[in-house]
Amino acid sequence: MNRKRNNQIVIRLSDEEKEMLKRKVEQSGKTQQEFLISMLINGTVTNTDGVKELFPEVKRIGNNLNQIARSCNSGNQATLSEVQKVGEEMNGIWRLLKQFLQKRT
Repeated sequence: MNRKRNNQIVIRLSDEEKEMLKRKVEQSGKTQQEFLISMLINGTVTNTDGVKELFPEVKRIGNNLNQIARSCNSGNQATLSEVQKVGEEMNGIWRLLKQFLQKRT
């Protein structure tokens, strides 16, 4: 396959990224150009846009669990409504994860 490659792309990498690229190129046994073109043609990119929405949800659930644990540790019992609220929030997270995973297939 004799392709004519007239286009050049310049990218900037941190020292860590450059070392990572160097290691992966060495492991592949290809030249850097061959490796990058192979990744471009055969590699996959995962879009994580939907996952970002989950971070505030997980943080909120963690806060609620901490409040329930503090209450229990001080001798109080967590109310059923508090535990149900955390369960509903967890269900919401699972729904978002399922939607994200379905978009990827």
